[in-house]
Amino acid sequence: MKIQELKKRLREKATLIRDGISNEVAAEAADALAERFFRTWSPGRPKVIAVFWPIKSEIDVRPLIAKLYRAGCDIVLPEVVAPSKTLLFRKWTPEAKMTKGSYKTSVLTANAAVMEPDWILVPLLAFDTERFRLGYGGGYYDATLSHLAKKREIFTIGVAYDVQEFDAVPKESSDFQLDAVLTEKRVI
Repeated sequence: MKIQELKKRLREKATLIRDGISNEVAAEAADALAERFFRTWSPGRPKVIAVFWPIKSEIDVRPLIAKLYRAGCDIVLPEVVAPSKTLLFRKWTPEAKMTKGSYKTSVLTANAAVMEPDWILVPLLAFDTERFRLGYGGGYYDATLSHLAKKREIFTIGVAYDVQEFDAVPKESSDFQLDAVLTEKRVI
């Protein structure tokens, strides 16, 4: 079976699993995720941290975003600017104006400052213990992470529910290996 077919099937399976998570479990996981992040890492000097505004049934990182902001980090959100291009990151504050972007995402308005992140929290559908992720198939994060890693040191953290782990995620040479995966239960 071709790798694209394997990825498609895993995306379908992972989406069903994630969509089956109850609202109560999701709310507890959002708080646990924020606590686990700060028990594991201390961003130190003011860092620029890329986050994502959750869509569909993605784990809610907004409690973590709030804690990072209060800790003095600059928060940036991704924006798709063109198909198969790297993502652009715009500065977020609690007062920032949001609008609808590509793929039903929430993005900042065009007057928000563009910044390059030091740390990047990456959404995903599935992950494995080797820290490979399966996303939605657009390749935006793989392209962006590879591009940034060639320019400067970055730290990448996949963020997901623990139940999104699979034995192995199908991978290609263009798939980026994350530095860590953070779930509500552990860090890999």
